Amino acid sequence: MLAAQLPSWANADNLRWITLGVIIGMIVLMLLVLRFIQKLVLKGTLFGIFAIVGLIAWVERADLADCARTCSCSIVGFDVKIPPDKNPECATQGK
Repeated sequence: MLAAQLPSWANADNLRWITLGVIIGMIVLMLLVLRFIQKLVLKGTLFGIFAIVGLIAWVERADLADCARTCSCSIVGFDVKIPPDKNPECATQGK
C-alpha cells in the first residue's frame, strides 16, 4: 500500500471541514445539473457521478474521527501517516 504524510496544515478537523465543503459542492452541482442540463442521459450520468463523489466524501468524513483516535488512517484506500506534531498520541503509540 502507498503511504502519504499529511501536509502541515492538515489535521482531522480541517479534513472534516474540507470534506463537508466537497459534499456541499456536489449537492450544488447536482442541483445545477438537474436545472440546466437538457439531455436525459447526460443529466443522469452527471448526477450519478456527483452523487458518488458526495457519498465517498461523506463516508471518508465519518472515518476521520476514528483516524484521530487510532492513529491509523486510510483515505480512499491510501494509508496516511499522521506526524507526531499533529497528534502527540500517535508518537507514543509507535514506541
